[in-house]
Amino acid sequence: MDDYSYLGSGKIYIREFGAAAPMREIGNCSALTFSPQTNTLSLPDHTKPGGGTRNRVDRVGDVEISLTFHDFEGANFADFLRGTVAEVTAGSVTAEPVVAYKGGFIPLARAATAISSVEPVGGGTAYDVDDDYVLQDGGLFIPSTSSIAAPVSGAANIEVDYSHGAVQVTQAFVASAKQYELLFAGLNEARSGKRVRVRAHKVSGGVLQELGLLGEQYGAGTVTGALLADTGKGVGLSQYFTIEIEK
Repeated sequence: MDDYSYLGSGKIYIREFGAAAPMREIGNCSALTFSPQTNTLSLPDHTKPGGGTRNRVDRVGDVEISLTFHDFEGANFADFLRGTVAEVTAGSVTAEPVVAYKGGFIPLARAATAISSVEPVGGGTAYDVDDDYVLQDGGLFIPSTSSIAAPVSGAANIEVDYSHGAVQVTQAFVASAKQYELLFAGLNEARSGKRVRVRAHKVSGGVLQELGLLGEQYGAGTVTGALLADTGKGVGLSQYFTIEIEK
């Protein structure tokens, strides 16, 4: 008998269900599992004192799916946080109004890579770098000894000219749930790299369970969902998923 032991690696591709678009690779993933759930109906045997089970039926319920990805990029966050992603090109900002308080950090609308000028609102003598402000973590740190006047009634008291790099901006939880088609293009290392291909026809849009932004291990995003029936499949064809094993 042939040895069909399995040790898998491979790539996961997805696209919105029914979309006329190419599939998108999720990137480096460390886990992909399908977990069929069953609802058990059992009939006790009432014909003898010892009891037992007279009959039993296991009905398949949900087929849960879980995947873990490690590429923290905009498209993955948009798909798994029900959001949108926009590409912002590198550029510059002129006269951004900012409410600056002494003795603390002030974020800017974009993470600055360089600051060319900080002036009072409406113009005037530019403030001195290092003495009145410091570029820190993409924003401004205002020393307690800065000559920048305190804001009045929370109004902007400075204007900042700065440059910023290109970024992906994800807006989380602004879109409704979607369904996806998923393809696993795998290789079985236990069989010298024989191909394994699994196609899930319709997957409910899962949501990222946890977004770990600090830690001592590489970041990982685990997403759970469920397979739905693709009723467009013909008689004798699975409405859920197929498995192809290279011989």
